[in-house]
Amino acid sequence: MATIREYIRKKEKRGETGNRDLDRQISRHRMATFVRTLLLTGVLLGLGVLIYIQLRNQTYSGFAVISSTDKQQFESSVVLPYQNGYVTYSRDGVSYTDAQGNAMWNQTYQMQSPIVFVRGGWVAVGDYNGHTVYDISADGTVQEIDTNLPIRNLTASANGVVAVVLEDGGVTWINVYNPGGDHAAVTIKTTMQKSGYPMSVSLSDNGRLMQVAYLRPESGSMKAVVSFYNFGEVGQNYTDTMVSSYEYADSVVPFTAFMDSKTAFSVADNQLMIYSDEGAEIPKNVFQTFLNEEIQDICYSEDYIGLVFFNTEGGDKYRLDLYDRSGKKELSKTFDLEYRDIFLGHDSFIIYSEAECMICNMQGGEKYAGDITEQTLLLKPMNGNRYLAVTKDSLDILEMR
Repeated sequence: MATIREYIRKKEKRGETGNRDLDRQISRHRMATFVRTLLLTGVLLGLGVLIYIQLRNQTYSGFAVISSTDKQQFESSVVLPYQNGYVTYSRDGVSYTDAQGNAMWNQTYQMQSPIVFVRGGWVAVGDYNGHTVYDISADGTVQEIDTNLPIRNLTASANGVVAVVLEDGGVTWINVYNPGGDHAAVTIKTTMQKSGYPMSVSLSDNGRLMQVAYLRPESGSMKAVVSFYNFGEVGQNYTDTMVSSYEYADSVVPFTAFMDSKTAFSVADNQLMIYSDEGAEIPKNVFQTFLNEEIQDICYSEDYIGLVFFNTEGGDKYRLDLYDRSGKKELSKTFDLEYRDIFLGHDSFIIYSEAECMICNMQGGEKYAGDITEQTLLLKPMNGNRYLAVTKDSLDILEMR
């Protein structure tokens, strides 16, 4: 009996020792696997960074037209970037064509002075001094809105909310319409004496915030007032849903815009201001800088704000100053191109005319400067080193080489 007990005790001891050895082996295997995974991740990350840097700094000496589709462009029509293609509008209608030249949708109308605003997948069209607005989604669904009053301006959000400035004698109304609704969801009454005249109106991407730049008389002079309205639950606790407002003496603010659903900016004749709601849905003035030069042009994306000035230091005619969302000046780039437009991307920007372009990274390094397809009306990036060029007679895919 004692012999059996001894045998069992020895077996248990051997089992415990074996288990400890097995645990150590498993632990060593797990550690080796973790180290290999960590090394592989580091290698892949390093390769990704290297590829990104190479692509960012890649330069081109020319281009090839890898596909071309004939198109008809009426002399009075205007081309705007939209989705993966472009929008064309005129007094007779607006249409969307994709990058392959396919007609995706078309809306006809008769307008004397069409006002068109494109944001995300939505296009808003109204006639200055008319009373009809077309709110069009990416799939071509149209909501026709009768404002009943003469239109002075309009804007749209990335989800189809439309804000329209309407004239009514001594009163100016700002009506806000939800997508699919032909009656105003919000109406804001403004007068020159009380609030000032709305010079510019913009909506956040989610349509919840609205920025209005007013021009208001005060003591024989004029001042700018930039106000923010919140149409969500937060705004219900404020008079007329106005959650914040900022005054700028001896200034005029003709331009406002949202970069996304939280960050907005406004440009005065003498300064740049940036606002952020900081998660509270109450925009605050987080950056302000005075400008000593006259602004010639404004461009923006969800990442950057671009201001164009005449170059006063000689050499090139123009200078582009780029600011990030916090107000940090990322670069000042001079150029001598009599340009049609500027396109700001995530990691590069394009300055182009009807026959030339300059492509730069966000550090100002030139990736390409030279000729493009003749009579170019629109130039926008596609994937990699390919660009979409809309000309007067064709739709071209350019491959930079």
